This record gives sequence, C-alpha cells and structure tokens, in this order.
Amino acid sequence: MASPHGILYVHNSADLYGASRSLVRLMKTLPRDRFNPFVVLPSDGPLKPLLEAADAQVIVHPGLTVIERALLKSWRLLLLPFRFAASVAFLRRLIRREGITLVHTNTGVIPSPALASALAGVPHVWHIRDWFQEFRGFWPIYARYIGRFSQRIIAVSEAIAAQFADRRKVTVLHNGFDLAEFTVPKADHARAFRERWKLGDAFLVGCVGRIKLVRKGQEVLVRAMARVCQEVPEARCVIVGTVFPGNEEHLEELKHLVAELKLKDRIVFTGELADPRTVYAALDVFVLPSAQPEPFGGVVMEAMAMGVPVIATAIGGSVDQVAVGETGFLVPPADPAALAERLLELFRDRGLRLRMSAAGPRRIQEHFALADKVTALTRIYEGVIDAHAAR
Repeated sequence: MASPHGILYVHNSADLYGASRSLVRLMKTLPRDRFNPFVVLPSDGPLKPLLEAADAQVIVHPGLTVIERALLKSWRLLLLPFRFAASVAFLRRLIRREGITLVHTNTGVIPSPALASALAGVPHVWHIRDWFQEFRGFWPIYARYIGRFSQRIIAVSEAIAAQFADRRKVTVLHNGFDLAEFTVPKADHARAFRERWKLGDAFLVGCVGRIKLVRKGQEVLVRAMARVCQEVPEARCVIVGTVFPGNEEHLEELKHLVAELKLKDRIVFTGELADPRTVYAALDVFVLPSAQPEPFGGVVMEAMAMGVPVIATAIGGSVDQVAVGETGFLVPPADPAALAERLLELFRDRGLRLRMSAAGPRRIQEHFALADKVTALTRIYEGVIDAHAAR
C-alpha cells in the first residue's frame, strides 16, 4: 500500500475565524490513509490546539510572510522583500525535509508558499477566500502571480472566482459544514441566552461577526431596527462580536447611533461569545448586513444549520448560500428600509419562519455537506498530484 501523501497547509493566522474553522473541519475529515497533513502557522494561538486535536502536525513559524492592511500602511512594508525571501527559503526547506507532495495555501494573503513550492518542485493549490477588489491597482498583478504559481485555484464562492480574468485554473468549491456540529439542545440554549440578556420571549433579530462600520454593516441593521420597532416595540436585537484592536471607534460610533435612535433598551451588545450556537438557538432571524461583499460568510451557514431564517445582502458569497424565499431573503446592501421590510415580513408570518427554519439544515445537507466538499477537495489533490507526476 502506498504511503499517504504529505500535504503542507499554510494558514495566515492562529486566531479563530471563518477560514480557521474551515481548516479545522478539513483536518477532522481528511482521510489519513491517503493524506498526512502538516500545518504552518505564523504564531501560537487558539487555532493550534484545535488542529493538533484533529491529528495535524503544526509548525509555528513567526517569519511567515502575511500581507495585512496594517503592513501596507507601515514602514515595515520596506522589509517585505527580505521577509518574503526568508519565508520562501524556510518553506522550501520544510517541504523537502518532510517529503511534502503538495502545498495548499489556505488564504489569499500568504504569497510565499507558492514560490517555495515551485522551487521545491512540488505542485501548489491556492485557496482564495478573500475579496481583493478594494485593491484594484494591485490585484491584476497579484492575480497573475497566483495563477503562475498554482496548479489549481480554489474559490469559496462564485463572487470570489469572478475576480479572476483568467479562470482556466479556477474551481468554485464552497466551504463544507457538518450538521452534527450544530446538534445541540436548542431549547435549553435559547432559554439560557434569553435569560442572561433579559430578552424574554421577544421577536429576536441578531448578527454575529467582527464589528466594523460599512464593511460589516452593523449600522444598517441598527437603522433597520429603528423602523421595525416603530411597528413592533417589543422587538429586540443582539449584536455579537467586537472590533479589531485599533478600531475601537467603530463600536463607540455604533453605540452612539443606538442612543441617537433611542434604541438602547432594544439593542444588546454581547461582545465576543465562546459558543455562537447559543446565540443562533435564541434567534428568530439572523442578519448578515455587510455593505461590502463577504467571500463566503460562515455565520450564514451556521445560522442555517441551526435552523434560523437568514436575511443577507445580495452581494458576495451570500448569493450562493441563501435560497431566496426558501431559507431566507437577500436585500440590497446599505438599505435599512429593504432590510426592515423583510424583517417585518418574517415577524408577521410565523409559518414562513418555521418553513425557512426547516429548510436551512436541508440546504446544508444537500448542497454544503462537509463530507462531499472534502471528497471534492481530495479529488483536486489527486488530480494535481497525478498530473505533476506525469510531467
């Protein structure tokens, strides 16, 4: 029997967010008789023990080159060529030392694994989970680099794939989810969450995610709730999450808007929560109000898996995720009136909410099942490995 292929995954952060959770799900499901995973992270953090618990070998390398917004605005950008060269050299040595068969870069902001793979003579797969259109001057050059040093490019949604002018190497592969992960005592979770935040049996709307005005659109949800509460004074909203360090003013501005609209007793800020399933269990409607495209919002899938109707903006990966009229609705971005109208429609029609609640898990199972997505990914691996061996 042939030895398993060594697959080197390179990830941009040790924090827990959508792409990190997708990587953990993959590590738990990847067939070990065919693939032996190694993961490179730039630092220690909460992701590392989860990967190790999933039987992945984790290497922490602080010198890993990660392109971040803060870097692009800092004098440290001048050091990027030197850090990039050192990162490439480290990864090339690692590939050869561990007998790696294929390298999988797990986000679009890590440029060094692609070149390291080419220099080590192994194929490379690049997983693009990022929206680059705000960097229009830089993107065409970077897209050519991605294509030049990748045998396959995996896009998490059609919107992400559409960023590439040349799509010959691009495959759309949605993130997968396992419904078993979301099998929890919903009634108990809902009761505990509502009691903790003194929400009673109110019609409850919520969003989960990093707080960032415009980008994440929480201010649009607040303005929509002002309209909803005119008709449904007992309605409540929970905003789960916090800001990136350095963006504290976004939270302050959002709270100022809540006070200005006289919604302080109707909107609850919970901060970060260890287990968002407790939130989903309590919600009547989940909202993703992003005014800029989300590549493939994991929170939308989590809400659907928990049987919560979803209203998301009609941009980015949400278009692939939400079955309009079946599992939820899509609304124009930055349009509080349209969002409020759909929220009121769901408030008035409990039967529709129940039908959408039942349809969410079915859609996950039929179109986004984790096992199916992992099977599709392993076929990509094997096709790339076989083609490389033939050459």
